[in-house]
Amino acid sequence: MGAQVGTGAGLAFAEQYKGTKNVVLCFFGDGAANQGCLYEAMNLSSVWKLPIVFLCENNQYGMGTSVERASAVTDMQQKAEGYGMKNSQVDGMDVMKVYEASKEAIEFVRKNSQPYFLE
Repeated sequence: MGAQVGTGAGLAFAEQYKGTKNVVLCFFGDGAANQGCLYEAMNLSSVWKLPIVFLCENNQYGMGTSVERASAVTDMQQKAEGYGMKNSQVDGMDVMKVYEASKEAIEFVRKNSQPYFLE
């Protein structure tokens, strides 16, 4: 339910500390996108320029509740904008588009030493 987001940021910090070129891919659903841990992790990731891609799998429902009923912001990628984080959205039903968008996000993180949010 979103607990992995803090761990993902911690792993990204470890990779940065070790000086690797590794990028952490942190997956979570739209239901977890309203938890405080996500915002803390995104804020610190932006401040510390951590090598992480936040991947929001948005199926429009979190635990049976529609995103419109649970979130003031239904466009998940907008949640990253408050942290100055580059973000984009891709059709999750097209595996090749997801592959290309993920590849671009990872390349951006490596090149710019900044996190990325992909919905």
